[in-house]
Amino acid sequence: MEKRGVGRPRDGNPEETRREILRAAGEAFAESGFVGATTRAVAARAAVNVATLHYHFGSKEGLYRAVLENASRGTMPAVPASPDGEGVERLVDGLFSFGADRPILARLSLLDRLAGPPGKNGTSPDQRIPWLAEALRPILPSNGSAAPEAEEIARAVVALVDATFVSAAPRSLAATGDPADAAPQPPPLPSDAARAAVVAAALRLTGLG
Repeated sequence: MEKRGVGRPRDGNPEETRREILRAAGEAFAESGFVGATTRAVAARAAVNVATLHYHFGSKEGLYRAVLENASRGTMPAVPASPDGEGVERLVDGLFSFGADRPILARLSLLDRLAGPPGKNGTSPDQRIPWLAEALRPILPSNGSAAPEAEEIARAVVALVDATFVSAAPRSLAATGDPADAAPQPPPLPSDAARAAVVAAALRLTGLG
């Protein structure tokens, strides 16, 4: 008789179970960070046992990386290339538009920078950074070191965008525990002044401001 894998779901929809674990883990990591959120707490929030959680994601770190990747999943805005200040402004606006549709992304991203485990090969699953770096490369001076500089600037700009979202909503964006409020609500949008400040900072970082 074939043995089941440890923690393998006995019934139900495995994909639905996986999505529910990701949702619960996203809320937990956004509230408490990688260190503070426990797999036991995530499992309880997702209404599964810890073995089922490990079956789907292997480990706490595997779950955490899956949450970060899932939180930034989606098609990045198509921004026309423009080697000037207007192009930088459109890129920043694209980041704000992308973040507005993803309630926990900003807080997750900032907590990951502050106290997340090291990424594999030093990389981040957040697709916003390579997207922005690629768009910035034609704008930066070609001095033989533009490639790493573009990624460093991209990380800084994305962090500024995330900080404005978190500042606009200082309290946790996770669900309150009420089943009727199971899905996080859209985050309050940063003010025009906050957006303008991020654009100004991005222009200075790229040497255009």
